[in-house]
Amino acid sequence: MTHDFEPGARLNIEELARNLGVSPTPVREALARVEADGLIVKQPGRSYTVAPLMGIEQVRELIELRLRVEPALAAKAAARAAPDEIKELRRAARAGGAGGEITAAANRLNMVYDATFHAMVADLAGNRMISDMLTRLRSHLHTFRLNYHAGLHSVTKNEHLAVVDAVGRQDPDGAEEAMRAHLVSALERLETFVVGGSAADAAKRIPKQGGAGGG
Repeated sequence: MTHDFEPGARLNIEELARNLGVSPTPVREALARVEADGLIVKQPGRSYTVAPLMGIEQVRELIELRLRVEPALAAKAAARAAPDEIKELRRAARAGGAGGEITAAANRLNMVYDATFHAMVADLAGNRMISDMLTRLRSHLHTFRLNYHAGLHSVTKNEHLAVVDAVGRQDPDGAEEAMRAHLVSALERLETFVVGGSAADAAKRIPKQGGAGGG
């Protein structure tokens, strides 16, 4: 996810094991997990290649999927989160959006903060299966964002805090709408940065209510 290996790069188990100073077995097991997430592709023999980057159309589809799930999770989190859990969520939201020069390292760090925040919301909703699924989906989006980055982490931070505020008020409708607005805004930023244009059509296809957050 840090782009130490470019899309299409070949990954050899033995070579990776030597570089890491470990036996091939844990490397093989780790690569199998990464393959299951779709980030690498197994090749004939004992090697893998890094999967190609997602295109903007795939990114749209991914965020549309998240829009069907994550607002409902935010609503459920608002209905059930305890005060100490809300404090932790707010701390996670405030950790993102670090100022200063925009660098690749800062970009990676802020994406870790972003992933942590969204994972915490899903966990507070109490649906581990959906939380795990979203973690895998976000890994694809983050590899895309490493190449196409608009340097707007402070905006993301404010949107995360809006979600936390609604959760803190125990306002499921407000939390749902804040998460929906955040994801639509994220898609608009990506589209503007990469191709120009709007996320309006994508937003219109998203239902206002969804049942994917239950469980």
